[in-house]
Amino acid sequence: MIRSLRSVALAAIVSAAAIGSAPAETLVVAQNFDPQTLWPNGTTASDNLNAGSAIVEALFWVDPDGEEFKPLLAESYELEDNTTVLVRLRPGVRFTNGEPMDADAVVHSFNVFIDPAKTPAYARVSDPFQSVEKVDDLTVRMRLKYPFPPIRLALSQLYIVPPGYWNEVGLEAYGQRPIGTGPFMFDSWARDDRLEMVVNPDYWGTLPEGIDRIVWRPVPDDISRAAGLTTGEYHIAANLAVASALDVERQDGLKLVAVPSYRIYQVILSSLPEHASPLLDKRVRQALNHAVDKQAIIDNLLFGYGVPLRGQVLREPQLGFNPDLEDYAYDPDRARALLAEAGHPDGFEITFKFPSGRYAQDREVSEAVAGMLAEVGVRTNMVVLEPGEFLRQLRAKELQPMAFVGLAPQDDPDLQVSQYHSSWRYAYLNNPELDALIDAGKQEMDVEKRAQIYRDAMTLMYDEAPIIFLYGGVDFFGTSARVENSHARGDGRFFFYDVALR
Repeated sequence: MIRSLRSVALAAIVSAAAIGSAPAETLVVAQNFDPQTLWPNGTTASDNLNAGSAIVEALFWVDPDGEEFKPLLAESYELEDNTTVLVRLRPGVRFTNGEPMDADAVVHSFNVFIDPAKTPAYARVSDPFQSVEKVDDLTVRMRLKYPFPPIRLALSQLYIVPPGYWNEVGLEAYGQRPIGTGPFMFDSWARDDRLEMVVNPDYWGTLPEGIDRIVWRPVPDDISRAAGLTTGEYHIAANLAVASALDVERQDGLKLVAVPSYRIYQVILSSLPEHASPLLDKRVRQALNHAVDKQAIIDNLLFGYGVPLRGQVLREPQLGFNPDLEDYAYDPDRARALLAEAGHPDGFEITFKFPSGRYAQDREVSEAVAGMLAEVGVRTNMVVLEPGEFLRQLRAKELQPMAFVGLAPQDDPDLQVSQYHSSWRYAYLNNPELDALIDAGKQEMDVEKRAQIYRDAMTLMYDEAPIIFLYGGVDFFGTSARVENSHARGDGRFFFYDVALR
C-alpha cells in the first residue's frame, strides 16, 4: 500500500488536518498468524513485518507499485566511495514518545542492526556494514567492510528505534510494545485474537484517509480468511488460497490483488552431518526431486498459478538465473533407480515437517509431495506445525531432516542465495564451494561477472540438490472495494502509505 513521496517539502508540511472529510473508522486486517514481535528487525516473516512497520519505519523503502527505492526517514544517500555511504535524514521527525529521530537514533539503531546476537534474522544483510559515525544531527556516515551491490536493499532494511525507550525496556519488551515514527501507534494486544493500533495524529507524512484504528486478526485457516472478507468482518485478507481468491474475484464489493511472489517454495533436504538420515547421500536428494511432479501440484492445487523452479532458486527475471539448466524431470523410475544405487532399493522412512496456516495451501501441497514420495518407496512421518512453532523451528534450525518452506527475501540474488550459505541460520547444507561463490557474488560490482558467479552457484546447487525444487507462486490479497490504493510486494509486504478507506 503505497504513498508517493513526491517532494520532501510536501511531505514535511502534510499533517493529520489534511485527512479530509471522510469519517474515520477501524480497518480490520486478517493475516495467517499472530505476530511474535513488532520490531521489524527482529523478524523476516511478512506477517510480523506488515504489522510492525505500521509503527516502526525504515530509512528507505521499496514501494510495491513500481518497486522504486524511495526515501522514508532518510531524504537521500550517496556513495562517497565503494565502501562509504553518506545518509542524510529527514528533519523535524519525532518518535511518538517525543524523542527526536536524528543521527543519534540512527547510530543506535545501526549498531543494534549489525549485532548478530541481537538481530540474527538480518545477519546476512547487515554483514557488509562495519561502522557508523555521526556527522551532524541529520547526517551519518556508514562504512562497509567490502563493496556491496545491493546496498539500497540493505538500507531499506534498517528500521529506526528511539534510543531512550529501547535502553529503558530492552529488545524483547520493545518488540511487544514498540514506539516508532509511523502512521500508527501501539494500543493493545490480546494474544492470538487481536492486535490494535491507533492513528498517530502527529505523523510527519500523509496519514491514510478514513482510518483511525487498525485491528490485526490472526486467522490461520485459508477458508476462514476469505469468508470473513466476504461477510465484511475483514477489510483486508492476506495470503488467500487460490480457490478462495477466484471466489473473491467474482464477488461484488470485493477486490483481488494478485502479486507475482518472490517466494520460492521448496522442501528442505538436510545434508548436515548432525541431521543423520538417508538425505546425506546426494543421490537420494536427486531421487526425491525426480519423484515429485511439481507441474501436477501447480495445475491441481494452485489452478495453474505457479511457475516451476528450473532446478534453481533464482527466478527467471533475476540476475544470475541460469537458462542452461534443465529442470529435474518428473521420473519415478529414475528416482527408484537412484534410491537403489544409494542403497535403498525398498525406500526408507523419514520425518517430514510442514506448517498449516503459514502459507496458502501449505498442508495440501505437503500432503501431495508426501504422496508422490510414497510412490517411490519413501514413507514420510508427517509432522504438522502451527505457524508460530514452525517459525521457531525455522529459526532454531530444527526443520529437519525434511520440511516444506517458502522463503521470500528482498529481490536480489545475494539475499536469495545467501540463505544457503553454511553460516546462515536457515541453511541445511555446508558446502565450501557454494560458500565461496556466495561470498564472491555479494561483493562483485561488475554486473556481468556477478551474474556469472550466480549462474555457477545455480549449477552447483542443481547438482547438490539441497532441496526439492518446487515452484514460485502468486500471492493473493483480498480487500473490500472500499479500500483504495492497497498494494502488496512480492515478498508478502504491504504498507499503509496513501491507503484510504472510503
